[in-house]
Amino acid sequence: MSEHKRTNDPQAVRRRIVDAAYQAFVTQGYLATGMQELRAKASVSGGAMAHHFPAKRELGLAVIRDRVAVAVRQTWIDPLRTSSDTPTAIDQIFTEIISELSENGSVSGCPLNNMAIEVSRHDDEMQQALGAIFEAWEEALAARFQEDIRLKRVAGIQPDSLATLIISAYSGAMAMAKANQHTRPLVNCQAEIAALLASKYV
Repeated sequence: MSEHKRTNDPQAVRRRIVDAAYQAFVTQGYLATGMQELRAKASVSGGAMAHHFPAKRELGLAVIRDRVAVAVRQTWIDPLRTSSDTPTAIDQIFTEIISELSENGSVSGCPLNNMAIEVSRHDDEMQQALGAIFEAWEEALAARFQEDIRLKRVAGIQPDSLATLIISAYSGAMAMAKANQHTRPLVNCQAEIAALLASKYV
């Protein structure tokens, strides 16, 4: 009986579809992935797929909001908010990402970057959802820098533009790492950001 309940759990089915779509969109691309393929990957019927996601763009929006946003929050925003030291937090984030990529043996790229580059010009609602994730990421970084200024831990920085620089550098390094299938660009980026912040913090 419990097995039957699990099989017919609508939320579990939805999660399975979104998980399969997230993996496919990040690795092979949103535009290159078909709904029939996703049905097979998620092991769901056509009726279940149509019930939860009548159109592909609705599934794309769910992936952005339920998976990409969560990934950015867990990888970047939460560690920034909980760490007592901003430069250390940023350095540790890079270290963990590089370690995970090295263990995986491949670089699929930043989920947010991948989706933003591919779909932003195709759909206004997706573009806005992706832009909101970048904005939350920038705001979290800028807020930490602003707090460090208030506590006199750092001087001579512009919190907003420094946040933009770090996100841009990370995003570019991740794109290079994906193209080269090597973590070297991220390692170099980590070192230069650490040196920059060390020159600003007291």
